[in-house]
Amino acid sequence: MEMLPLQVGDVPDTEADVSDLIANVGYRPVVPVEEGVAKFVEWYRAYYGV
Repeated sequence: MEMLPLQVGDVPDTEADVSDLIANVGYRPVVPVEEGVAKFVEWYRAYYGV
């Protein structure tokens, strides 16, 4: 894989901040990111047969 410089529209850094969701609608994530990503990858592989 070749890493290219940032392209137009690329975001160099992001940080999820769900404090507004918690305050306004009571949303609070319960699945850790590592677990969620692992489950997504498992689903993707099964769905696309990879």
